[in-house]
Amino acid sequence: MSSIKIFMPIFPETINKIYFNGYVNNTKEAYIVIYITNYSATTTKIFKHIKPNENRIIGCCMNTVHQSQQTILTAWPNQLIIDTSETYKLSQLILNNKKILNSNIIVMQYDIHKVMNTETLDVNCNEFEQLKKYLVYDSNMPQTIEYKPLCTVPSWISSSMYIQHCCNQINLLNWLQNTVKRKGKVSLKQGNYIVALIIDILLGYIVLELFLFDRTKNGVLLVGILEKLVNYMYSLLKWLMGAPAGLKLNNAFNKMLGRYFSYHVELWWLFLDVSGEKVDFVLQIIQYLGYFGITFQAAIISDIICITTFHSYCIYVYAARLFNLQISGLSALLRLFVGKKQNPLRGCIDSCQYTNQELFVGTVAFTILLLLLPTTIMYYIVFTLFRVLSLLGQYTLSRLINTVQTLPLYVVALWVTHSSKLAGNIFIETNKGNSEHLLLQVKILNKPLREVIRISKPPVDLPKNVEWRSVVSSVLTGNQII
Repeated sequence: MSSIKIFMPIFPETINKIYFNGYVNNTKEAYIVIYITNYSATTTKIFKHIKPNENRIIGCCMNTVHQSQQTILTAWPNQLIIDTSETYKLSQLILNNKKILNSNIIVMQYDIHKVMNTETLDVNCNEFEQLKKYLVYDSNMPQTIEYKPLCTVPSWISSSMYIQHCCNQINLLNWLQNTVKRKGKVSLKQGNYIVALIIDILLGYIVLELFLFDRTKNGVLLVGILEKLVNYMYSLLKWLMGAPAGLKLNNAFNKMLGRYFSYHVELWWLFLDVSGEKVDFVLQIIQYLGYFGITFQAAIISDIICITTFHSYCIYVYAARLFNLQISGLSALLRLFVGKKQNPLRGCIDSCQYTNQELFVGTVAFTILLLLLPTTIMYYIVFTLFRVLSLLGQYTLSRLINTVQTLPLYVVALWVTHSSKLAGNIFIETNKGNSEHLLLQVKILNKPLREVIRISKPPVDLPKNVEWRSVVSSVLTGNQII
C-alpha cells in the first residue's frame, strides 16, 4: 500500500468546474508527492503549453464528473479527478496509466496566492521548497540575482569613507536596476532600499537647510575650530615636555620628542593657514554633494575628521613605532640573560652561549631602553587615545550610514498591513470538512517583525568596519592601528 501526498490549491467556491495541472514526484517507491500548481475554469489555459509525460499530471474538480470530462484526460498517463458533490472525494487517480487503489492519501490544501507572493517562506521542509520552485517555474518568474559589486575601491584610497560610500551607492543602484528590471516588481530588499534612499535624501536636505544657511559664517567657524585644535595640541605637547601627572621623565629625550612633534604641528598649521582661503569653496562643494543624502554628509564629515586629525595621527605613528621598537628590543634582550635567542629561519627560540662582552653590551642596551620607556609610553598613551577616539568617531558615522541605508520602513509598513509578502511561518491543521481522505489545510502566517527585518536587509557594506579586538591587541603590542 503506497502513501500519496497531494498539495492542492484552495479552489474558489464560485467556480463549479475547475481544471488543473501539476507535477508528480516519485521520491520513493512507496511515497509519492503530487503538486498541483495551476488551475483554471477552462481547459485551454491548462492543456495548451504542456505535453503528456510521466512527470506531469492533469485533472479536474467538479460536483458531477461526466464521461466527456474523463475523455479529455485519457491521453495523459497521470490523471486526478476530484468529486465534490457530497464529500471531498478522489474519484479517480491514475499514475503511469495505472489506477491507484487502497492507498493512504493525504490532501494538503494551500493558498496558492500566498505561496506565490511570499518572499519569506520557511522552506526547511523539502516538499514546500519543491512546491515553491514549481510555482515559480510555472509563473515564468525569473530567479533571484546574486549581488555582484560593479566597482571596488582600490586599497590605496580605501581609507576615504566618502569614496567607499560612493562606490557602495553605485553598486546598490546597479543591483536595484538589474533586479527590478529582471523581476518586473519590487521585492522586500529593493523596497527597503528605495524607501531608505528617499529618507536619506530628505534628511540630507533638511540638515543642509538648518546648518548651512550661511557658508561664510560656517567657514569662519570651521577655521576657528581647527585653530583651537592646533592650540590645544601645542598646549598638550608643552604639558608632556614638563612633568606630566608628576612623573619624572628623561629630560633630554622628552625635550627631543616634544620639539620634533611640535615641528609637525607647525607644518600642519602652516598647511591649514595656506588652505584657509579655500574653505568657502570646499564648503560649497560639500553643500552640493550633501544634497545626495545625509549618508554622503556623514561620509564627508568622516573624511574631514581624518584630515583635521592628520597631525595627531602622524605623531601617533611615530610614537607607536618607537614604542614597538623598544618593546621588541627589551623582549629580545631579556632572552640574553637566560641564554636564549630567536632563530628566524626555524621560527623558534634556541639556546645560545654569549660572551662577557656581549652580555655587557646587552645589559647597557637593556638599561637604556628600559629607562627611556616611560617617556615613550607617555607620548604613546596620549596619542593612541587620540587615534582611538578618531576611529570611534569614524566608526559611529559608518554605523549611521549603514543604519540609514537599511532602514526597514517598507517592511514595517507591510508587516502592519499584514501583507502576504511577509507570510512565511507554516501552520498545518486538520480540515473539518467532509472527506474520505485525510484533509489538511496549510496556513501561512506572517513572520515576526524582527525576523523579517533580518532577512530583508539590502546588500549594504559597512564603509568603516573596525575590529575592536584587533585594535586592543595593537595598542598593547605597539602595532600601528590603520
